[in-house]
Amino acid sequence: MFASLLRYRWLRELRALWPWAAGLLLLALAGQFALTSPRSSINLDSIGALKALPGQAITLRGLAGDESFITYTSGREGSLDLRFDQARLAPETLELLRRVGIAAPDGDAPASWITRAEPGIGAESMSRFEVMAASSGRIPDALLLRVLAGATVRQARLEVVSHGAPLSVSLSLPWTGDAHAPRKILRLGETELVLPGTLPVKLLVPADAKWRAIMTLPEQQPLPAAALTFGAFTGRDGGGLAVAAVGLEAVPGAAAFLACGATAESLLWRAAGRLASGDCPAAPASVRVRSLALRADGADLAVGGNAWVSKDGQPLGEDLLTRLRQQPVWWALLLLVDGLLLAWTLLALLPGPRRIELRGVFISYRRADSGPQVGRLHDRLVEQLGAERVFLDLESIPAGEDFDHFITDSLAKVDIVLAVIGPHWLDVRDTSGRRRLEATDDLVRREIAAALAAGLRVIPVLVGGSSMPTAEHLPPDLADLVRHNAAVIGDRQFLRDADDLIEQLGYAPGHFAGNARNS
Repeated sequence: MFASLLRYRWLRELRALWPWAAGLLLLALAGQFALTSPRSSINLDSIGALKALPGQAITLRGLAGDESFITYTSGREGSLDLRFDQARLAPETLELLRRVGIAAPDGDAPASWITRAEPGIGAESMSRFEVMAASSGRIPDALLLRVLAGATVRQARLEVVSHGAPLSVSLSLPWTGDAHAPRKILRLGETELVLPGTLPVKLLVPADAKWRAIMTLPEQQPLPAAALTFGAFTGRDGGGLAVAAVGLEAVPGAAAFLACGATAESLLWRAAGRLASGDCPAAPASVRVRSLALRADGADLAVGGNAWVSKDGQPLGEDLLTRLRQQPVWWALLLLVDGLLLAWTLLALLPGPRRIELRGVFISYRRADSGPQVGRLHDRLVEQLGAERVFLDLESIPAGEDFDHFITDSLAKVDIVLAVIGPHWLDVRDTSGRRRLEATDDLVRREIAAALAAGLRVIPVLVGGSSMPTAEHLPPDLADLVRHNAAVIGDRQFLRDADDLIEQLGYAPGHFAGNARNS
Protein backbone atom coordinates (compact mmCIF):
# COMPACT_ATOMS: atom_id res chain seq x y z
CA MET A 1 0.00 0.00 0.00
CA PHE A 2 2.71 2.45 0.98
CA ALA A 3 4.84 1.62 -2.00
CA SER A 4 1.97 2.64 -4.26
CA LEU A 5 2.46 6.18 -2.99
CA LEU A 6 5.77 6.17 -4.81
CA ARG A 7 4.13 5.77 -8.20
CA TYR A 8 4.73 9.46 -8.74
CA ARG A 9 8.16 10.31 -9.97
CA TRP A 10 8.46 13.52 -7.99
CA LEU A 11 7.80 11.56 -4.79
CA ARG A 12 10.55 9.13 -5.67
CA GLU A 13 12.92 12.01 -6.29
CA LEU A 14 11.95 13.56 -2.96
CA ARG A 15 12.48 10.20 -1.25
CA ALA A 16 16.01 10.06 -2.55
CA LEU A 17 16.67 13.43 -0.90
CA TRP A 18 15.46 12.35 2.56
CA PRO A 19 18.77 13.32 4.29
CA TRP A 20 18.05 16.90 3.31
CA ALA A 21 14.56 16.59 4.76
CA ALA A 22 15.88 15.14 8.02
CA GLY A 23 18.48 17.89 8.26
CA LEU A 24 15.96 20.64 7.60
CA LEU A 25 13.54 19.12 10.11
CA LEU A 26 16.22 18.98 12.79
CA LEU A 27 17.20 22.55 11.94
CA ALA A 28 13.56 23.67 12.21
CA LEU A 29 13.09 21.90 15.55
CA ALA A 30 16.35 23.34 16.86
CA GLY A 31 15.22 26.79 15.77
CA GLN A 32 11.90 26.37 17.55
CA PHE A 33 13.69 25.15 20.67
CA ALA A 34 15.91 28.21 20.45
CA LEU A 35 12.77 30.36 20.45
CA THR A 36 12.10 29.12 24.00
CA SER A 37 15.37 30.67 25.18
CA PRO A 38 14.58 34.40 25.03
CA ARG A 39 12.06 35.63 27.58
CA SER A 40 10.17 38.89 27.64
CA SER A 41 10.26 41.27 30.56
CA ILE A 42 7.29 41.42 32.90
CA ASN A 43 5.73 44.08 35.10
CA LEU A 44 6.74 43.32 38.68
CA ASP A 45 3.50 44.79 40.01
CA SER A 46 1.78 41.69 38.59
CA ILE A 47 3.63 39.19 40.82
CA GLY A 48 2.83 40.68 44.23
CA ALA A 49 5.14 41.15 47.20
CA LEU A 50 8.27 39.01 47.62
CA LYS A 51 8.27 36.86 50.76
CA ALA A 52 11.54 36.73 52.71
CA LEU A 53 11.98 34.36 55.65
CA PRO A 54 14.39 34.85 58.57
CA GLY A 55 17.94 34.27 57.34
CA GLN A 56 17.19 35.17 53.73
CA ALA A 57 18.93 38.16 52.19
CA ILE A 58 17.51 40.71 49.78
CA THR A 59 20.12 42.24 47.46
CA LEU A 60 19.63 45.55 45.68
CA ARG A 61 22.11 46.19 42.87
CA GLY A 62 22.71 49.15 40.61
CA LEU A 63 21.20 51.78 42.88
CA ALA A 64 20.35 54.95 40.95
CA GLY A 65 20.91 58.46 42.30
CA ASP A 66 22.00 59.56 45.74
CA GLU A 67 18.57 60.23 47.18
CA SER A 68 17.31 58.49 50.28
CA PHE A 69 17.77 54.72 50.13
CA ILE A 70 15.81 53.56 53.18
CA THR A 71 13.64 55.43 55.68
CA TYR A 72 11.95 54.15 58.85
CA THR A 73 9.94 55.90 61.54
CA SER A 74 8.92 54.01 64.66
CA GLY A 75 5.45 54.41 66.16
CA ARG A 76 4.73 56.15 69.45
CA GLU A 77 4.28 52.84 71.23
CA GLY A 78 7.22 51.10 69.61
CA SER A 79 10.96 51.51 69.81
CA LEU A 80 14.04 51.46 67.59
CA ASP A 81 17.57 50.39 68.40
CA LEU A 82 20.45 50.47 65.91
CA ARG A 83 23.67 48.46 66.41
CA PHE A 84 26.71 49.11 64.18
CA ASP A 85 29.78 46.88 63.95
CA GLN A 86 31.75 49.93 62.81
CA ALA A 87 30.67 53.56 62.49
CA ARG A 88 31.83 57.08 63.16
CA LEU A 89 30.20 60.45 63.55
CA ALA A 90 29.98 62.59 60.45
CA PRO A 91 32.08 65.81 60.53
CA GLU A 92 28.98 68.03 60.66
CA THR A 93 27.65 66.06 63.68
CA LEU A 94 31.03 66.35 65.46
CA GLU A 95 30.98 70.10 64.87
CA LEU A 96 27.40 70.39 66.15
CA LEU A 97 28.21 68.43 69.32
CA ARG A 98 31.31 70.57 69.90
CA ARG A 99 29.21 73.73 69.69
CA VAL A 100 26.79 72.48 72.36
CA GLY A 101 29.68 71.44 74.58
CA ILE A 102 29.62 67.66 74.05
CA ALA A 103 32.95 65.93 73.44
CA ALA A 104 32.57 62.93 71.16
CA PRO A 105 35.19 60.50 69.85
CA ASP A 106 36.33 60.81 66.24
CA GLY A 107 36.99 57.52 64.46
CA ASP A 108 35.46 54.16 63.60
CA ALA A 109 34.18 52.13 66.51
CA PRO A 110 31.24 49.87 67.40
CA ALA A 111 28.19 52.09 67.87
CA SER A 112 24.62 51.89 69.18
CA TRP A 113 21.57 54.15 69.06
CA ILE A 114 19.14 53.34 71.89
CA THR A 115 15.73 54.95 72.13
CA ARG A 116 14.55 54.22 75.70
CA ALA A 117 16.48 56.84 77.59
CA GLU A 118 13.67 58.34 79.71
CA PRO A 119 10.83 55.99 80.64
CA GLY A 120 7.47 57.58 81.21
CA ILE A 121 7.55 60.16 78.45
CA GLY A 122 5.04 59.48 75.70
CA ALA A 123 7.24 60.40 72.78
CA GLU A 124 10.41 58.74 74.07
CA SER A 125 10.09 55.63 71.94
CA MET A 126 9.66 57.44 68.65
CA SER A 127 12.70 57.51 66.44
CA ARG A 128 13.60 57.77 62.79
CA PHE A 129 16.53 56.77 60.60
CA GLU A 130 17.33 57.53 56.99
CA VAL A 131 19.98 55.74 54.93
CA MET A 132 21.76 57.55 52.10
CA ALA A 133 25.07 57.46 50.25
CA ALA A 134 27.87 58.81 52.44
CA SER A 135 29.03 61.19 49.72
CA SER A 136 27.54 62.38 46.45
CA GLY A 137 28.74 60.40 43.45
CA ARG A 138 29.78 57.33 45.48
CA ILE A 139 26.86 54.97 45.18
CA PRO A 140 27.13 51.46 46.64
CA ASP A 141 27.41 48.63 44.13
CA ALA A 142 24.89 46.66 46.15
CA LEU A 143 22.84 46.93 49.31
CA LEU A 144 22.22 43.70 51.22
CA LEU A 145 19.24 43.45 53.56
CA ARG A 146 19.12 40.26 55.63
CA VAL A 147 15.93 39.46 57.52
CA LEU A 148 16.65 38.24 61.05
CA ALA A 149 14.28 36.41 63.34
CA GLY A 150 12.87 38.47 66.19
CA ALA A 151 13.44 37.48 69.81
CA THR A 152 9.69 37.91 70.42
CA VAL A 153 6.63 38.20 68.22
CA ARG A 154 6.76 41.98 68.70
CA GLN A 155 10.36 42.32 67.57
CA ALA A 156 11.50 42.75 63.96
CA ARG A 157 15.20 42.72 63.03
CA LEU A 158 17.06 43.64 59.87
CA GLU A 159 20.77 43.49 59.02
CA VAL A 160 22.14 45.91 56.44
CA VAL A 161 25.46 45.80 54.56
CA SER A 162 26.67 48.18 51.85
CA HIS A 163 29.12 46.89 49.23
CA GLY A 164 31.37 49.23 47.29
CA ALA A 165 30.77 52.50 49.15
CA PRO A 166 30.07 53.75 52.71
CA LEU A 167 26.62 54.71 53.94
CA SER A 168 25.25 57.66 55.82
CA VAL A 169 22.67 56.88 58.53
CA SER A 170 20.83 59.93 59.89
CA LEU A 171 19.10 59.55 63.28
CA SER A 172 16.43 61.94 64.51
CA LEU A 173 13.16 62.31 66.39
CA PRO A 174 10.20 62.92 64.08
CA TRP A 175 7.81 64.31 66.71
CA THR A 176 8.16 65.68 70.26
CA GLY A 177 4.83 67.30 71.08
CA ASP A 178 4.74 70.60 72.90
CA ALA A 179 5.93 69.64 76.36
CA HIS A 180 9.16 67.76 76.36
CA ALA A 181 11.85 66.48 74.05
CA PRO A 182 13.03 63.02 75.17
CA ARG A 183 16.64 62.01 75.19
CA LYS A 184 18.43 59.22 73.35
CA ILE A 185 21.52 57.20 74.12
CA LEU A 186 24.41 57.09 71.62
CA ARG A 187 27.27 54.72 72.40
CA LEU A 188 30.52 55.05 70.43
CA GLY A 189 33.06 52.47 71.52
CA GLU A 190 33.51 53.00 75.30
CA THR A 191 31.82 56.40 75.20
CA GLU A 192 28.14 56.81 76.06
CA LEU A 193 26.36 60.03 75.21
CA VAL A 194 22.88 61.04 76.35
CA LEU A 195 21.57 63.41 73.70
CA PRO A 196 18.40 65.41 73.20
CA GLY A 197 16.09 63.55 70.86
CA THR A 198 15.75 66.61 68.67
CA LEU A 199 19.50 66.76 68.04
CA PRO A 200 20.16 65.35 64.53
CA VAL A 201 22.91 62.73 64.44
CA LYS A 202 24.59 61.35 61.33
CA LEU A 203 26.76 58.24 61.38
CA LEU A 204 29.05 57.12 58.58
CA VAL A 205 29.17 53.34 58.11
CA PRO A 206 32.17 51.90 56.18
CA ALA A 207 31.60 49.68 53.18
CA ASP A 208 31.06 46.00 54.07
CA ALA A 209 30.43 46.84 57.74
CA LYS A 210 27.25 45.29 59.13
CA TRP A 211 24.64 47.12 61.13
CA ARG A 212 21.30 45.98 62.49
CA ALA A 213 17.99 47.67 63.13
CA ILE A 214 15.92 46.25 66.00
CA MET A 215 12.33 47.40 65.98
CA THR A 216 9.82 46.71 68.73
CA LEU A 217 6.27 46.80 67.43
CA PRO A 218 3.25 48.25 69.28
CA GLU A 219 0.93 45.91 71.17
CA GLN A 220 -1.90 45.84 68.67
CA GLN A 221 -4.07 43.16 67.09
CA PRO A 222 -3.46 42.22 64.44
CA LEU A 223 0.23 42.80 65.07
CA PRO A 224 1.49 45.50 62.68
CA ALA A 225 4.68 45.27 60.66
CA ALA A 226 7.61 47.66 60.74
CA ALA A 227 7.20 49.59 57.50
CA LEU A 228 10.44 50.63 55.81
CA THR A 229 10.15 52.81 52.73
CA PHE A 230 12.64 53.14 49.90
CA GLY A 231 13.61 56.12 47.78
CA ALA A 232 11.57 59.25 47.48
CA PHE A 233 7.93 59.21 46.43
CA THR A 234 7.64 61.20 43.21
CA GLY A 235 4.45 59.82 41.74
CA ARG A 236 6.40 58.58 38.72
CA ASP A 237 6.32 54.78 38.50
CA GLY A 238 4.67 54.71 41.92
CA GLY A 239 7.77 56.08 43.67
CA GLY A 240 10.37 53.92 45.38
CA LEU A 241 14.10 53.37 44.98
CA ALA A 242 15.26 52.80 41.39
CA VAL A 243 17.64 49.84 41.11
CA ALA A 244 18.97 47.71 38.26
CA ALA A 245 18.34 44.36 39.97
CA VAL A 246 16.67 42.80 42.99
CA GLY A 247 17.63 39.36 44.28
CA LEU A 248 16.30 37.13 47.05
CA GLU A 249 18.46 34.20 48.07
CA ALA A 250 16.98 30.83 49.01
CA VAL A 251 20.13 29.78 50.81
CA PRO A 252 23.48 31.58 50.87
CA GLY A 253 24.76 31.69 47.29
CA ALA A 254 21.57 30.40 45.65
CA ALA A 255 18.92 32.79 44.36
CA ALA A 256 15.22 32.08 44.85
CA PHE A 257 14.26 35.23 42.96
CA LEU A 258 16.10 37.59 40.64
CA ALA A 259 14.70 40.57 38.76
CA CYS A 260 16.94 42.39 36.27
CA GLY A 261 15.74 45.79 35.12
CA ALA A 262 14.52 45.98 31.53
CA THR A 263 12.38 48.06 29.25
CA ALA A 264 8.78 47.01 28.69
CA GLU A 265 8.30 43.92 26.45
CA SER A 266 12.04 43.56 25.82
CA LEU A 267 13.67 40.15 25.27
CA LEU A 268 16.58 38.48 27.04
CA TRP A 269 18.31 35.71 25.07
CA ARG A 270 19.45 32.62 26.98
CA ALA A 271 17.33 33.91 29.85
CA ALA A 272 17.27 30.67 31.88
CA GLY A 273 21.05 30.24 32.00
CA ARG A 274 21.91 33.89 32.46
CA LEU A 275 19.39 34.57 35.20
CA ALA A 276 20.17 31.29 36.98
CA SER A 277 23.83 32.34 37.16
CA GLY A 278 22.86 35.83 38.35
CA ASP A 279 24.08 37.40 35.12
CA CYS A 280 22.07 40.58 34.69
CA PRO A 281 22.88 42.38 31.43
CA ALA A 282 23.57 46.08 31.47
CA ALA A 283 20.10 47.44 31.90
CA PRO A 284 18.36 50.61 33.05
CA ALA A 285 17.48 50.99 36.73
CA SER A 286 13.85 50.30 35.94
CA VAL A 287 13.03 48.20 39.02
CA ARG A 288 11.33 50.13 41.81
CA VAL A 289 11.79 48.94 45.39
CA ARG A 290 8.94 50.55 47.30
CA SER A 291 8.59 49.18 50.81
CA LEU A 292 9.56 46.40 53.20
CA ALA A 293 7.02 45.18 55.75
CA LEU A 294 9.18 43.61 58.46
CA ARG A 295 7.87 41.17 61.09
CA ALA A 296 9.36 38.74 63.57
CA ASP A 297 8.79 35.79 61.23
CA GLY A 298 9.72 37.35 57.88
CA ALA A 299 9.19 40.28 55.56
CA ASP A 300 7.27 41.32 52.45
CA LEU A 301 9.13 43.37 49.84
CA ALA A 302 6.99 45.43 47.45
CA VAL A 303 8.59 45.98 44.04
CA GLY A 304 7.43 47.38 40.71
CA GLY A 305 8.69 48.31 37.26
CA ASN A 306 9.74 46.13 34.33
CA ALA A 307 12.30 43.36 34.64
CA TRP A 308 13.49 40.00 33.38
CA VAL A 309 12.63 37.63 36.20
CA SER A 310 13.79 34.24 37.40
CA LYS A 311 11.91 32.52 40.22
CA ASP A 312 13.05 29.25 41.79
CA GLY A 313 15.48 28.77 38.92
CA GLN A 314 12.86 29.19 36.17
CA PRO A 315 12.55 32.31 34.02
CA LEU A 316 9.18 34.04 34.02
CA GLY A 317 7.70 35.93 31.11
CA GLU A 318 6.69 34.67 27.69
CA ASP A 319 9.18 33.10 25.30
CA LEU A 320 9.13 33.76 21.56
CA LEU A 321 7.53 30.39 20.79
CA THR A 322 4.63 31.21 23.14
CA ARG A 323 4.22 34.56 21.45
CA LEU A 324 4.20 32.79 18.09
CA ARG A 325 1.40 30.50 19.28
CA GLN A 326 -0.68 33.59 19.94
CA GLN A 327 -0.47 34.52 16.25
CA PRO A 328 -2.79 32.02 14.48
CA VAL A 329 -1.50 32.62 10.96
CA TRP A 330 2.19 32.34 11.83
CA TRP A 331 1.60 29.37 14.15
CA ALA A 332 -0.37 27.52 11.45
CA LEU A 333 2.41 28.23 8.94
CA LEU A 334 5.02 26.87 11.33
CA LEU A 335 3.02 23.70 11.94
CA LEU A 336 2.56 23.27 8.20
CA VAL A 337 6.31 23.53 7.59
CA ASP A 338 7.01 21.03 10.39
CA GLY A 339 4.41 18.64 9.01
CA LEU A 340 5.76 18.81 5.47
CA LEU A 341 9.34 18.24 6.61
CA LEU A 342 8.24 15.32 8.78
CA ALA A 343 6.29 13.76 5.91
CA TRP A 344 9.30 14.23 3.62
CA THR A 345 11.54 12.49 6.16
CA LEU A 346 9.07 9.63 6.63
CA LEU A 347 9.19 8.92 2.90
CA ALA A 348 12.51 7.23 3.56
CA LEU A 349 10.76 4.75 5.88
CA LEU A 350 8.19 3.71 3.31
CA PRO A 351 8.94 0.35 1.63
CA GLY A 352 10.04 1.15 -1.89
CA PRO A 353 9.18 -0.86 -5.01
CA ARG A 354 11.06 -4.13 -5.44
CA ARG A 355 13.62 -4.06 -8.21
CA ILE A 356 13.74 -6.97 -10.66
CA GLU A 357 16.38 -8.27 -13.03
CA LEU A 358 15.00 -7.29 -16.42
CA ARG A 359 15.65 -9.84 -19.17
CA GLY A 360 14.21 -7.92 -22.09
CA VAL A 361 11.50 -5.67 -23.51
CA PHE A 362 9.38 -6.40 -26.59
CA ILE A 363 7.80 -3.48 -28.49
CA SER A 364 4.56 -4.17 -30.36
CA TYR A 365 3.28 -1.37 -32.61
CA ARG A 366 1.79 -0.42 -35.97
CA ARG A 367 4.24 1.38 -38.21
CA ALA A 368 1.51 3.43 -39.89
CA ASP A 369 0.14 4.49 -36.54
CA SER A 370 3.15 5.27 -34.35
CA GLY A 371 6.33 4.60 -36.32
CA PRO A 372 8.21 7.85 -35.46
CA GLN A 373 7.45 7.69 -31.73
CA VAL A 374 8.42 4.03 -31.54
CA GLY A 375 11.72 4.78 -33.26
CA ARG A 376 12.62 7.35 -30.62
CA LEU A 377 11.44 5.09 -27.79
CA HIS A 378 13.46 2.19 -29.20
CA ASP A 379 16.60 4.32 -29.31
CA ARG A 380 16.06 5.44 -25.72
CA LEU A 381 15.54 1.86 -24.56
CA VAL A 382 18.67 0.66 -26.33
CA GLU A 383 20.67 3.51 -24.83
CA GLN A 384 19.68 2.61 -21.27
CA LEU A 385 19.07 -1.16 -21.42
CA GLY A 386 21.30 -2.32 -24.25
CA ALA A 387 20.38 -3.56 -27.76
CA GLU A 388 20.43 -7.21 -26.71
CA ARG A 389 17.46 -6.65 -24.36
CA VAL A 390 15.20 -4.67 -26.72
CA PHE A 391 13.10 -6.44 -29.38
CA LEU A 392 11.21 -4.49 -32.07
CA ASP A 393 8.74 -6.79 -33.82
CA LEU A 394 9.12 -6.17 -37.56
CA GLU A 395 12.74 -5.02 -37.47
CA SER A 396 13.77 -7.97 -35.31
CA ILE A 397 12.22 -10.70 -37.52
CA PRO A 398 14.86 -12.30 -39.77
CA ALA A 399 13.95 -12.85 -43.41
CA GLY A 400 12.08 -16.08 -43.94
CA GLU A 401 11.31 -16.51 -40.20
CA ASP A 402 7.93 -17.96 -39.24
CA PHE A 403 5.86 -15.25 -37.54
CA ASP A 404 4.34 -17.53 -34.92
CA HIS A 405 7.65 -19.12 -34.09
CA PHE A 406 9.38 -15.75 -33.89
CA ILE A 407 6.72 -14.26 -31.62
CA THR A 408 6.76 -17.26 -29.30
CA ASP A 409 10.55 -17.31 -29.18
CA SER A 410 10.84 -13.55 -28.60
CA LEU A 411 8.24 -13.46 -25.85
CA ALA A 412 10.11 -16.25 -24.07
CA LYS A 413 13.14 -13.93 -23.78
CA VAL A 414 11.40 -10.90 -22.32
CA ASP A 415 9.56 -9.87 -19.15
CA ILE A 416 7.66 -6.91 -20.53
CA VAL A 417 5.69 -6.15 -23.69
CA LEU A 418 5.09 -2.52 -24.63
CA ALA A 419 1.89 -2.25 -26.69
CA VAL A 420 2.30 1.13 -28.35
CA ILE A 421 -1.11 2.62 -29.19
CA GLY A 422 -1.33 5.65 -31.45
CA PRO A 423 -4.38 7.68 -32.49
CA HIS A 424 -5.17 5.25 -35.39
CA TRP A 425 -4.24 1.97 -33.70
CA LEU A 426 -7.86 0.77 -33.58
CA ASP A 427 -8.88 1.93 -37.06
CA VAL A 428 -6.04 0.78 -39.33
CA ARG A 429 -7.77 -1.23 -42.10
CA ASP A 430 -6.75 -3.67 -44.77
CA THR A 431 -7.47 -3.40 -48.53
CA SER A 432 -10.99 -4.74 -48.03
CA GLY A 433 -11.83 -1.98 -45.53
CA ARG A 434 -11.98 -4.28 -42.53
CA ARG A 435 -10.20 -3.29 -39.34
CA ARG A 436 -6.93 -5.15 -39.18
CA LEU A 437 -7.41 -5.71 -35.45
CA GLU A 438 -10.41 -7.90 -36.23
CA ALA A 439 -8.33 -10.26 -38.37
CA THR A 440 -7.07 -13.33 -36.55
CA ASP A 441 -3.80 -13.17 -38.48
CA ASP A 442 -3.11 -9.55 -37.54
CA LEU A 443 0.46 -9.52 -36.25
CA VAL A 444 -0.12 -6.87 -33.56
CA ARG A 445 -3.18 -8.72 -32.28
CA ARG A 446 -1.30 -12.01 -32.16
CA GLU A 447 1.67 -10.45 -30.31
CA ILE A 448 -0.43 -8.85 -27.60
CA ALA A 449 -2.77 -11.85 -27.26
CA ALA A 450 0.19 -14.22 -26.90
CA ALA A 451 1.77 -11.96 -24.25
CA LEU A 452 -1.48 -11.78 -22.27
CA ALA A 453 -1.93 -15.54 -22.52
CA ALA A 454 1.65 -16.11 -21.33
CA GLY A 455 1.09 -13.90 -18.27
CA LEU A 456 3.72 -11.37 -19.26
CA ARG A 457 3.61 -7.82 -18.04
CA VAL A 458 1.87 -5.86 -20.83
CA ILE A 459 2.03 -2.08 -20.63
CA PRO A 460 -0.13 -0.07 -23.05
CA VAL A 461 1.89 2.99 -24.16
CA LEU A 462 -0.26 5.85 -25.42
CA VAL A 463 1.43 8.17 -27.92
CA GLY A 464 0.33 10.95 -30.22
CA GLY A 465 -2.48 12.04 -27.91
CA SER A 466 -4.31 8.72 -28.12
CA SER A 467 -6.60 7.36 -25.42
CA MET A 468 -7.03 3.87 -24.00
CA PRO A 469 -9.47 1.75 -26.02
CA THR A 470 -12.48 0.25 -24.32
CA ALA A 471 -13.32 -3.46 -24.21
CA GLU A 472 -16.14 -3.23 -26.79
CA HIS A 473 -13.65 -1.98 -29.38
CA LEU A 474 -11.24 -4.89 -28.84
CA PRO A 475 -11.43 -8.52 -29.94
CA PRO A 476 -12.11 -11.06 -27.17
CA ASP A 477 -8.50 -12.22 -26.88
CA LEU A 478 -7.39 -8.61 -26.20
CA ALA A 479 -10.18 -7.74 -23.75
CA ASP A 480 -7.87 -8.09 -20.74
CA LEU A 481 -5.72 -5.26 -22.09
CA VAL A 482 -8.13 -2.64 -20.76
CA ARG A 483 -7.32 -3.70 -17.17
CA HIS A 484 -3.67 -2.73 -17.59
CA ASN A 485 -2.66 0.79 -16.63
CA ALA A 486 -1.31 2.72 -19.57
CA ALA A 487 1.82 4.85 -19.69
CA VAL A 488 1.47 8.13 -21.56
CA ILE A 489 4.32 9.57 -23.64
CA GLY A 490 3.65 13.08 -24.87
CA ASP A 491 5.39 14.65 -27.83
CA ARG A 492 6.40 17.80 -25.91
CA GLN A 493 7.92 15.97 -22.95
CA PHE A 494 8.92 12.82 -24.79
CA LEU A 495 12.30 12.27 -23.08
CA ARG A 496 10.93 12.84 -19.58
CA ASP A 497 7.98 10.49 -20.12
CA ALA A 498 10.13 7.88 -21.85
CA ASP A 499 12.72 7.94 -19.05
CA ASP A 500 9.96 7.66 -16.47
CA LEU A 501 8.59 4.59 -18.26
CA ILE A 502 12.04 3.00 -18.57
CA GLU A 503 12.64 3.58 -14.84
CA GLN A 504 9.41 1.71 -14.03
CA LEU A 505 10.46 -1.28 -16.11
CA GLY A 506 13.11 -2.18 -13.54
CA TYR A 507 10.59 -2.61 -10.71
CA ALA A 508 8.15 -5.36 -9.90
CA PRO A 509 4.66 -4.73 -11.32
CA GLY A 510 1.88 -3.37 -9.13
CA HIS A 511 4.04 -0.87 -7.18
CA PHE A 512 3.62 2.17 -9.39
CA ALA A 513 2.86 3.12 -12.92
CA GLY A 514 4.62 6.42 -13.29
CA ASN A 515 2.47 8.74 -15.36
CA ALA A 516 -0.11 5.97 -15.74
CA ARG A 517 -3.61 6.55 -17.05
CA ASN A 518 -6.52 4.29 -16.26
CA SER A 519 -8.75 2.98 -19.02
